[in-house]
This record gives sequence, C-alpha cells and structure tokens, in this order.
Amino acid sequence: MPELQRAAVETPESVVLEMSEHMTMLAEAGDWEELERIAIRLRSVFTNVPESKRRGLVETLQQRLTAVTRQATKARKDVSLELGQLRRGQMATKAYELR
Repeated sequence: MPELQRAAVETPESVVLEMSEHMTMLAEAGDWEELERIAIRLRSVFTNVPESKRRGLVETLQQRLTAVTRQATKARKDVSLELGQLRRGQMATKAYELR
C-alpha cells in the first residue's frame, strides 16, 4: 500500500531529485558504471519536468553534479598516482633484471 501512495505523489521533479542524490552517493562509492547508467536515465526523465519547474531543479542538479565532478576528479587523480607507481615498479623490475 505505501508503494501505491508513493507512486501517486511521484513527479518527474521528485524522480530527478532522487536520481541525482543517488548519483552523488554512487560517486562517493566510486561506482562509475552505475552512475553513468543513472545519468543517462536522468536526462530522459528531466525532459518530462514541466518548464516552469526546471529553473529551481537545475540549480539543485548543478550543485549535485559539481559534487560528482569533484569525486570523479579525485578518483582520476588517484588512478593516475597508482598507474605512476606501477610504472615505476615495472621500470625498477626491468632495471634489476638487466643486472
């Protein structure tokens, strides 16, 4: 029964907000593949939001997407550092083998 009530009050705006919040949590968890799937669906759902309600929604989305971008930038930096360490390790191994 609660699901029926929830479905009755669910609007495109609430779905967009829920999805964007979920994207933020996925970014924090580093689940980039699921985040990408949600982002694709979010674009589709956003087109169903009435134009009169989009402005406020866009501001919230911008804030949340900024947080996602920050997480993505941090993850990219972490991966770059790890790749650099692996590369140095490979070079050291090769140098040792040449001795």
